[in-house]
Amino acid sequence: MTVLVTTPLGAVGRYVTEALRDRSDVRFLVRSAASAEALDGSVRGEVFRGDAANAADVRRAVVGVDRLFLAHPFAEGQIAAETALGVAAVEAGARRIVKLGARRFGGDLVPDAVTGNHDVIADRLRAAGVEELTVLQPDRFLQNFLPSAPALARGTLADPAGPGARGYVDVRDIAEVAVAELLADRPTGGEIEISGPAALTLAELAASFATALGTPVRYVDVPLDDAWRAGLAERGVAPRIVDGLHDLYANYRREGVAGLGDGVQRVLGRAPRTAGDFAAELLRPTASGTA
Repeated sequence: MTVLVTTPLGAVGRYVTEALRDRSDVRFLVRSAASAEALDGSVRGEVFRGDAANAADVRRAVVGVDRLFLAHPFAEGQIAAETALGVAAVEAGARRIVKLGARRFGGDLVPDAVTGNHDVIADRLRAAGVEELTVLQPDRFLQNFLPSAPALARGTLADPAGPGARGYVDVRDIAEVAVAELLADRPTGGEIEISGPAALTLAELAASFATALGTPVRYVDVPLDDAWRAGLAERGVAPRIVDGLHDLYANYRREGVAGLGDGVQRVLGRAPRTAGDFAAELLRPTASGTA
């Protein structure tokens, strides 16, 4: 068995990498020299440098691969890159793909590009004839709040998702489900919805963060307006990506209370980590500058 891990330093990939770092039968696909250097010496398996947009690199990356962890950030080339990797892996003999996707919205909401891209990719993988396909469908990542740790420590949680409630999920749980599916003799397979144990409003999430940080944290609703768009543009986010994020947050607002996923319990046999667990174990050290 050889496992190929894509985006091994990504939001979920870094935890997958941590779990698999001592295995010699794992190949880690990175694009940049900096990423290769970051992994070199810290993992036992092969660090393979290549570009998912380059057909020759993809063919070399999947040689001998039996199982693939497939992930890619939301970007203009996401569908093409993930599809190329997945199809090439199947053609090279891979029988199992664990794809990182996103939770679907309930009701009759039109999918935004961020979540809709995953459905397109999964359909193409099925059409390619992958023998064992697991599609992870997590809700919003708690770890996405770590860059806001300084603002949270000053008492503000600013977010444009609106007043609804979601099953905010600790990324460590997503990674543990992914690794279990990769290594299992008989994976659960299919679509696996992953969330935290409770649907929380952003005000409730702020209160959970406040408990861990030992300081009041107030939720501030950020309008999806021109100022919000301008802020992303100033950070170098491409217009099409801004549009996709706008539609994602608009869907959060429209959905209201999201359903919960049972993936952690089904695959790992335990309850998912709580927002309080995340805040105490990761957010508080980050906010204090010790992480």
